[in-house]
Amino acid sequence: MTKKAIKKKSFSLGSLKKTHSSKTKYKPTEFFDIGEAFHKASGLPGPVKHNINMFLGHSNSSKTTALIGSAVSAIKQGYLPVFCITERKWAWDYCEKLGLEHEMVVDDEGNEVVDGMFLFNDDFQTIEQVTQYINDLLDIQEKDGMPEGPDGEPLKGYLFLWDSVGSIPCQMTFDGKGGSMHNARVFADKIGMGLTSRISNSKREDYPYDNTMVIVNQPWVELPDNPFGQPKIKAKGGEAIWLNSALVFLFGNQKNSGISQIDATKDGRKVAFATKTKISILKNHVNGLGYKDGKIIATPHGYIEDNPLSIKKYKEEYAEYWKEVMGGEFNVKEDSKTKTKETPEDNVSGVEGLV
Repeated sequence: MTKKAIKKKSFSLGSLKKTHSSKTKYKPTEFFDIGEAFHKASGLPGPVKHNINMFLGHSNSSKTTALIGSAVSAIKQGYLPVFCITERKWAWDYCEKLGLEHEMVVDDEGNEVVDGMFLFNDDFQTIEQVTQYINDLLDIQEKDGMPEGPDGEPLKGYLFLWDSVGSIPCQMTFDGKGGSMHNARVFADKIGMGLTSRISNSKREDYPYDNTMVIVNQPWVELPDNPFGQPKIKAKGGEAIWLNSALVFLFGNQKNSGISQIDATKDGRKVAFATKTKISILKNHVNGLGYKDGKIIATPHGYIEDNPLSIKKYKEEYAEYWKEVMGGEFNVKEDSKTKTKETPEDNVSGVEGLV
């Protein structure tokens, strides 16, 4: 006996979309601007908005310089930077030279404190305290909006700046009952399944504010698993922040900081006045592009391009600053040759892009 085909009710794709497809519209992709020198070296202006960004690199490779530059850009664009400082190597004089304006004021309790167009908190002992602080501010934003800026208009949103991951443990480790594995698990929970969603949610066109996060991440180096392999830089705290970052900027080399000092001669003595470092795009899930061979010079006053003309211009502009710090007359007679030894393992093998 021949089976009859079951006659199915026909329906259109449009009707299916009405019940099973969202119509979310997203804001255009925008960046904070760390400066022209940074843009030319990396291929990107700075951190991308509405996402998590990672600044990864070894010590003294200028990650904090980029962090403060991001905050200065945020203020100019009408955002409120929120500094979450756990490394405690902070210097307000350095911030001032990089353009972060602030002043000393007396609070209600009679204490002299730093004040500016930002929030600053370094009272953290565990990872959970940092993430809870950020969540509390996002809760306030959802309930009450943003405070007014200097122009009387509400600020556009938050730029969270954490310096740095790898400097404090999770609560269990702090209590002496955990270790690196527990730190990684907390990051996976609090960042991967928590803050990432709340930060990226602000990219929706119907969300009234823009929120962004920049994380300075301390590294460790993974040794090769065979004689022909190369060391690879890894972020402390497990894979959660790496996986949830839209952009990862690599400062310096994979194996080491890869920096070199730029010197001048004063009264027969060498004086280091800047650091040459490298900036590469290690991961880009925004537009898939980025230089992997960028070089840049970090000075006490920000980034300059890696060329003789920029160095000469900087020396002329800040000669009085050198004189103020070092004392006496400061006549630059010659510059030392900068040596940067490059090896295959120091180069970035490629950019992880959109897939």
